[in-house]
Amino acid sequence: MTQVATEVETILLINDYGMSVEILNFGARIKSIKFPVNSKETEMTLGYASPEEYLNDEFYLGATCGRVCNRIAGGKFQLDGKQYQLSQNDGENCLHGGDDNFSFRYWQIDRQSFTNNSVTLLLVSPNGDQGFPGTLNLSVTYQLSADNKLSIQYSANTDLTTVINLTNHSYFNLGEKDCQSLQLQMNASAYLESDDSNIPTGKVIAVAETDYSFREPVSVGNRQKNTEDKSLKQKNGYDHCFVLDNTAFEEPKAILTSLKNQVSLSVYTDQSAIQLYTGFYLSGHFNSYQGLCLEAQNYTDADNHNHFPTNILKPNQQYQRNIIFGFASIK
Repeated sequence: MTQVATEVETILLINDYGMSVEILNFGARIKSIKFPVNSKETEMTLGYASPEEYLNDEFYLGATCGRVCNRIAGGKFQLDGKQYQLSQNDGENCLHGGDDNFSFRYWQIDRQSFTNNSVTLLLVSPNGDQGFPGTLNLSVTYQLSADNKLSIQYSANTDLTTVINLTNHSYFNLGEKDCQSLQLQMNASAYLESDDSNIPTGKVIAVAETDYSFREPVSVGNRQKNTEDKSLKQKNGYDHCFVLDNTAFEEPKAILTSLKNQVSLSVYTDQSAIQLYTGFYLSGHFNSYQGLCLEAQNYTDADNHNHFPTNILKPNQQYQRNIIFGFASIK
């Protein structure tokens, strides 16, 4: 029987360029991404100083979120004619899988796969866990390449039909004091209209000529400050699901840029959407807007909208999704 970890461990990935990434076994989290700015190792993400502080984290910093990330309306969904009730940890809704979600689990480090630039973490989520059906066997592999790309590969299988939607919840500021002065470009032609509690109405809205258009680079702070959009004003910024264009994986779905530090982050993914969250609710150790999330995932609340891409995983299927965070100097 595999011994379950009970202490936070840190795994360091490095490359010859001077980039380094710290991964935690707790929540299969990204603790730190450092990238050289003017030859100085500079933190690109928001995080706590010590690994132990993540044990009480309420912001999902760098976390692997699931079994189903984002929100499920009323914490309920139907599958094969049966209704499942999940924990309601976000008002009436289920967020990121509920109170005891994958962000708060100790994942097993696969020592056989561990090198100085790659690590795989494993987790078994038993039948009934969080209220979901099926025993799920999961792996998350982080790999740092020589050309400064941090790839995340999710893999899972199940013994019963279930639902799954995994994402990474890192907050990026690219070495700046917050995300407001960052420039964002995103290959998304539409977004999901959502209600006051961030649950989709079911409508998919074109971004053209709206404050949801990031077809060209946009200053995040200027857009948020000057918007007249009702939803953006009510939510104090972005916490919206963007529908990604169906372009080749090799084309970045989003590019975040710090003109001050002359650094860019390109997000590559085979996921169908990105949840853009600009961090208004950060507090305590942190300040509002101190980092933003580009959470590559499936559509929010897909389990309750038949016309959205499905989260369903069957026993004869393999769940595989990929995210790459690529860093570059733009001088």
